Formats: sequence, structure tokens, C-alpha cells
Amino acid sequence: MKRRVIITLITLFTLTFTIGCTVIPKYRVTIDAITAPNITAKPSTYLLKSLDKNVDSNSLRFQQYASPLMKILEEKGYRKVEKAERAKQIIYFDYGIDKLKEERSTYVEPDITFGFGFGYPYGAFGYYDPFYHPVYYTSRYHTYTNTLYNRYITILAKDSSVKELWRVDVSSVGESKNLRKIIPLLIEASKPYIGTTTKEPVELVIKEKKEEKR
Repeated sequence: MKRRVIITLITLFTLTFTIGCTVIPKYRVTIDAITAPNITAKPSTYLLKSLDKNVDSNSLRFQQYASPLMKILEEKGYRKVEKAERAKQIIYFDYGIDKLKEERSTYVEPDITFGFGFGYPYGAFGYYDPFYHPVYYTSRYHTYTNTLYNRYITILAKDSSVKELWRVDVSSVGESKNLRKIIPLLIEASKPYIGTTTKEPVELVIKEKKEEKR
């Protein structure tokens, strides 16, 4: 009877945390924006380039990561062109990930084992329980390595004379290295701050968007 009660409790505890619970990842981001003095950022034609000279602006990876940015700029009234002579602004885009630190920690996981035996004595008169089920409690030690990364983007606008007009830096510290998911979130967080100035870095918590079922 005791064995059945323990198994039932463990099953209910496990189901509570595994069934019907969808955990949506959250990211804490920091946004820092600045605009040149006496400049009012206005939408215009622009040419998109990589801020990193080692990254090809025409590469598929760069285009993939920059795609959400181009959509936001279009929503704000910017119009992308392919030739520099037709662009009133050059918008530079950069993205990356840096390893910050690595920590190792150890945690203890309890391990419950159910046994089976016959003739185990109990009580003052030495009665025997023919269906005794002993329970053994042990512990397992696990080592977990926690690595933190700084995921970031930079958006920088310059005019035709290469004078800086405005800049937005967005970063997020966490364990994930999946830039394909994180970069669009960082770009989305930058949207309200493009062409503005923040008096101090702004911190936000954003959720990962659910993937639409097809």
C-alpha cells in the first residue's frame, strides 16, 4: 500500500510539470540609442552594408539576419536601393556573439529505488511481513556547465559624407547560441529606438514568438 501511494505521488508531481505546460523562452535585452546633435532622423533611400569588413553584405547569412531589419526600415518609410549614388544614407548592420564566462556547478539528484523481500521481521514479537517492499534512498551527483554569451546587434546610419547620423546597440546575455532565433528578437526590440536617443541604456524582457502551425 505504501509503495502504491509513493508511486502515485511521484507520478502526479511529474505530470504537473510536464503536461500542458508550454514554456516560452524570455530574453533580457539592453538597448542603447544615440542620434547626432542637431539632427532629426528622417526616412530616406538607403544602402545596406555590413559594419564588419570581414562579412560580405551579399552573403546569404548576412541577408538572412538583416531581413527583419529591412522590414522594419520599410515600415518606417525607408526605401532600400542597390546603388550608392542613389542612397541618401548608408545603414550599417552588425551582429555577433561573445563568450562571457563559464561556470561549473554540482547538484544532487535524489534516487529512490523500490526493493522486494520476504520474511522481514517487524514489531515487538518478531512477526513477519511476507510481502515487505523496502525503499532505498540514494543520491546522484551531477556536474553542470553554465556558459553565458553576449548576443548583440548594431545598427549605424551615416549620410553620403560618411557622417554618423544615429546608432542603436542592442544586446542580450544568456546561455543560448541560436542567433537565428535571437537576432530577430534583438532587431524587433530596436524598432522604437531607431533615430532616437536614450538618456541611459533601456532594459526590457521580451518573449520568443510562437511558431505558427502550418
